[in-house]
Amino acid sequence: MMSTRKSLRGQRGFTIIEMMIALILGLIVVSAVVNMYVGSTRSATFTRGLQTMQENGRYGVSVLQRGFRLAGYSPEDSLVVPVNISNSSDDAVTVVMRRSFDCNGNNTASAPSPGFAENTYAFNATDGTITCEGNTTAAVPMTIVEGVDSFRVLYGLDTDDDSVPERFVEYSSDIPERQIVALRFGMLVNSGIAIRNRASNEQYVVFDTVIDKNDRFARHVFSSTVLLRNRL
Repeated sequence: MMSTRKSLRGQRGFTIIEMMIALILGLIVVSAVVNMYVGSTRSATFTRGLQTMQENGRYGVSVLQRGFRLAGYSPEDSLVVPVNISNSSDDAVTVVMRRSFDCNGNNTASAPSPGFAENTYAFNATDGTITCEGNTTAAVPMTIVEGVDSFRVLYGLDTDDDSVPERFVEYSSDIPERQIVALRFGMLVNSGIAIRNRASNEQYVVFDTVIDKNDRFARHVFSSTVLLRNRL
């Protein structure tokens, strides 16, 4: 009996100080784990946003370059005026070629000029996209680039008939179509998701246009110049 009592006296619980120390240490560990998780999540979001922006921008440049290089294409002897200036603008351009299908994949037999594709690449400010629409009866705008805040097109004019553009000009309905030998395009592409900790007031320039943004998105200007080889 005496042995049992001595054993019970030797078993003491934690003091309040010991419990407080253990609690503090536990909170420190939990806080460190939470901070690591939050940091990792932010880093992953930032990386994903930058990757989306780069992929959309590079893909858009590739698609537009390929589409513009086909301007004026004709497998036959008769050449084609590569740009329909009356259907173009500062943020849209219509390229013409002799092909059996348009950029939407529709047969051009139903086009106003059978056998000719007129593909219009245009900026949709509502959706933040660049689309392509053919000239057939079944044509509908098809999204080719997402996350776009601005799209501009300049027209390279050859005024001395050496096939080299002397100057690039903004859109005008009276641009001589036969002098257009190059197209220069630029687009401002965003990250698609907010990746910064706080909003940042930044200014971007796409050729002749200045765009002001104040948010948590990252952005980059992509541009390229395409010479129109298939021309009169």
